[in-house]
Amino acid sequence: MQIIEFGADDPDLIAATFEIRTAAHAADTPENPMPVRRFYETLFTHAWPGRKSRWFAARKNGRVVGVLRLTFWLDSNPNLAHFLLHVHPDDRGQGVGSALLDLAVESTRAGGRRNLATNTPLAWEGGPARDEAGARFLEHRGFTRALTAVNRRCKVDALDPSEEDRLYDKALAAAAGAYELRQWVGPVPDDLLVTMCRMDNMIVNEIPLGDLEIEPEDIDTEKLRAAEDVNRAEGRIKLHSVALDKDGGIVAWSEISVDEGPYTAAHQGITIVDPGHRGNRLGLLTKLANLRLLRERFGHVTEIWTDNADVNAHMIAINEALGYETIDADGDYQRKLEM
Repeated sequence: MQIIEFGADDPDLIAATFEIRTAAHAADTPENPMPVRRFYETLFTHAWPGRKSRWFAARKNGRVVGVLRLTFWLDSNPNLAHFLLHVHPDDRGQGVGSALLDLAVESTRAGGRRNLATNTPLAWEGGPARDEAGARFLEHRGFTRALTAVNRRCKVDALDPSEEDRLYDKALAAAAGAYELRQWVGPVPDDLLVTMCRMDNMIVNEIPLGDLEIEPEDIDTEKLRAAEDVNRAEGRIKLHSVALDKDGGIVAWSEISVDEGPYTAAHQGITIVDPGHRGNRLGLLTKLANLRLLRERFGHVTEIWTDNADVNAHMIAINEALGYETIDADGDYQRKLEM
């Protein structure tokens, strides 16, 4: 077996490893949204701000059988590296995954990082069966589960219209006219840029992360605009609904992503409310407003996917009220490396 490092200048390996990714998806999580080729290809040409990735392909007998992506944070989390590893279903159990994981560990140590993290599919009660061989593999290699995130799916018309109106009116009443609802599709308006950075910086401190050792990073206006440039290249369109306080600052925010093209699955991103403004149903208000914006602007989308930490009872309750159903889960694993 040969392991090759590659990048944007090797389109053949990019194409071959995307096929590995899609084959692994079909075998491991077929009910979940399919991988998007443009998104995958853009990973090689447009680095997420504050990140650097290295790519490795495993080849046996002239055929690509596995792929490893290893990512380092550049201006935060100096001890953290994250990897994603996929092996073609026909080539599992032959040492490919072990060789790629050994390389991930070696490269992380060489980069001066002590914490290596990844994630892998898990079954969840009420959802389809999942082969948890990936979790067993990681645990055998010294990784421990730090967080469980449950994946849920919701049809865009899951709620009866009268029930949706009732929930929306209830959320509006709870806001009691003290907040302004504002919505847009695409980049953040210039007049909201600074206050959006404030909300983005709040995420790591406010969402449940279990035992994951990850630090907040400083999202400034330059980094936020750079992230939007990456989204544009990926073909990711972001829908935003926010609540503004009397001073015009964002105090609640919900985001949905849609992939350009024929893809019928949207992805619910962050929904977050400033701690000082909780108890006013702003999370429910912004999520419902974004759902309505999605139906209005992207009529071909039929379902929304989201994930929440299994201990995030408040957001889970909101999602269940909106009609989300459990599908499966992801286990976030990490391992401390001896230097």
